[in-house]
Amino acid sequence: MNPQLQNILMQDAIIVQQAIEMVNVIVNIDTANNYDLFATTGHKLGTVSEVGGGAGGFILRQLFNNARACTLHIADNHGQVVGTAKKPFRLFFSEMVAVDGNAEVGRAKRVSFLKRNYVISVGGVGGSVFQIESSWFQFKRFSFNVKRNGIVVASINKKFEGFMKMAFTQADNFSIQFIDKNLTLEERYTLFATLFLIDFDVFEQM
Repeated sequence: MNPQLQNILMQDAIIVQQAIEMVNVIVNIDTANNYDLFATTGHKLGTVSEVGGGAGGFILRQLFNNARACTLHIADNHGQVVGTAKKPFRLFFSEMVAVDGNAEVGRAKRVSFLKRNYVISVGGVGGSVFQIESSWFQFKRFSFNVKRNGIVVASINKKFEGFMKMAFTQADNFSIQFIDKNLTLEERYTLFATLFLIDFDVFEQM
């Protein structure tokens, strides 16, 4: 795994701030998603960018919205791609795959149509399995607790509520907090990719 990606993943928490495109705000045209990554100190860690796909990709985004297939590139502060997350086309039961090189590290998948429930697997058969069970009825602050064997090991939130909160109020932001400090890099990577699945799956529809 790339050392710069490891540095991002070993933070206690990662704040993800989405760039707001004015064309999206003014005429409601869906553009490729772009995000900035920050530590809780406010230090920029890197970026995540949806691969545009040219005119064809633009048309598919308008037609299929959050059901579309897409690739997200994770880059360091020098613009060097250090990791990838891939979302296959799914009308229902969306998925996101964390990829290292050409190898799948882990996968998050929605498993309920009516509820925001996800199963996250890392390392294939015999590997780690996590669950997210979240109600539709959340007000203002959306929270998705990641559990393993009934114990919360990480938390994905719509708004960052910790230190430097006021620095992250100008655009949509998310955060993932790694509560279990014994999570492996592969587990952290897959849970980090899950944050973007939830963004596509839940918040692109709001």
